[in-house]
Amino acid sequence: MTHGTSPAPQPPSPVLAEYAEATQACRDIAARVGIRNCDNDPDWKAAEWRANDLFDKALAAGHTMDEVLKAGRKQ
Repeated sequence: MTHGTSPAPQPPSPVLAEYAEATQACRDIAARVGIRNCDNDPDWKAAEWRANDLFDKALAAGHTMDEVLKAGRKQ
């Protein structure tokens, strides 16, 4: 065991980056149409489905729930 050294930071995973973009798209659409109108907006529904799909893909790729949720938070 070595002390004082950290593993080199890893570049973000492509699926996590895609998930972050998808969740941002959901937030952008919600800001445009209003949070109460999201369920009636086809663009928001499509963005939500994409984000949900990417969430599942990130978990399947071996990322932890915490990693995926952290990637999806607003930066």
